[in-house]
Amino acid sequence: MFDVLIVGAGMVGASLACALGDRDCAANSDLKVGIIESNDSFLRGEFTADGRASAIALGSSKIWQNIGVWGGMQRRGVTPMHTIQVSEGDLPYQVHLRCEEMGQEALGYIVENSVTLASLWEFARGCRNLELICPAKILDIEYISDRHVMRVKISSDIGEQYLETKLLVGADGGRSQVRQLANIAIDERLYDQTCIVTTIQSENPHQNFAYERFQSSGPFAILPLGSDRACIVWTATKEETPILLALDEVTFLQELSKRFGAPLIEKLGNIKVISSDRANYSPRWMHSQSYIQPSLALIGDAAHTTHPIAGQGMNLGIRDVNALANVLKVAHQNHEELGAINVLKRYQSKRKWDNLGVIWLTHISNLLFSNHSWFFKVFRRFGLLLLQISPLKRVLMYFMMGLHQTANK
Repeated sequence: MFDVLIVGAGMVGASLACALGDRDCAANSDLKVGIIESNDSFLRGEFTADGRASAIALGSSKIWQNIGVWGGMQRRGVTPMHTIQVSEGDLPYQVHLRCEEMGQEALGYIVENSVTLASLWEFARGCRNLELICPAKILDIEYISDRHVMRVKISSDIGEQYLETKLLVGADGGRSQVRQLANIAIDERLYDQTCIVTTIQSENPHQNFAYERFQSSGPFAILPLGSDRACIVWTATKEETPILLALDEVTFLQELSKRFGAPLIEKLGNIKVISSDRANYSPRWMHSQSYIQPSLALIGDAAHTTHPIAGQGMNLGIRDVNALANVLKVAHQNHEELGAINVLKRYQSKRKWDNLGVIWLTHISNLLFSNHSWFFKVFRRFGLLLLQISPLKRVLMYFMMGLHQTANK
């Protein structure tokens, strides 16, 4: 019998496992936590360094620091963002968000996904109360009401078997099988866009600048890595996407350089693409109508997804982890049933409105900045000018940095 069984060992699921681990928290030692993962590379500790990275808000880094995993990420290499420059196309005026305006060491960090996973699993291996069940796939779930437990049917190398847990946590992504098996309905909107992800190297150092350039097809983000690399998240229309992905390397670099704009290319010098492939995905707006059922909870992309504008998706997942872990620890100390609906409602109430607020804000921002109407052009240019007023800019930075959901809550 598990106390908590997590499906999905990615960055969000592994973060929850570490938050409930006993390596740095003796109070967790009698919590039995399992993690089901289908990718056997996790078992071998192999995490592909493919250049993909996530924008981590300062508040999220503090959550990881409280868990005890942030030091491992820093040791492997994280890149602080000191300044974020926001602009529309080639317009001359820009909004600069600077960490010193908030009295912080960074606005956030860019962390390669392989660094995050390696650090989380280094920590997890030091937790005696964690069990990795890998490779394994979830086949079915059944709530046993008279015992208040969830029975989980899985398939692994040793065949099909049943596991029981007081709480099943779905951390298995936007197409969550846990959510589907639980018949939890979702609200969803698809975007007529594709995000192309690639990594470049520049002749000159980026000086810890990140850029969000709004173009007619959608946002174009440049996220600093190391001293002279950057992760590019290029939002293209569905019509553009197959053409861009089919371009040869020289022509693709030419098209990419146009999106940088002349001033930025002049600052960075010559750039070259160093990714082995052009990863791409279709963004979507998705929100579960409920995050919870008896003995079941959803976190991260299993509960909600958002447009990547402003890079908030991973941060919402980390804040889910923080809220759920804190609720479960308090319930455990008070000898409450971890899967009791009144316990899980505390988690949902902490997270639902923050998640919905960010989802709607990113959705509206994408519509506003991807619209060709002259009215919206005037409106958004006025908005960028308005953001240069200090009080408004500080409020925006406070929420973008995740400081309203810090680790002590």
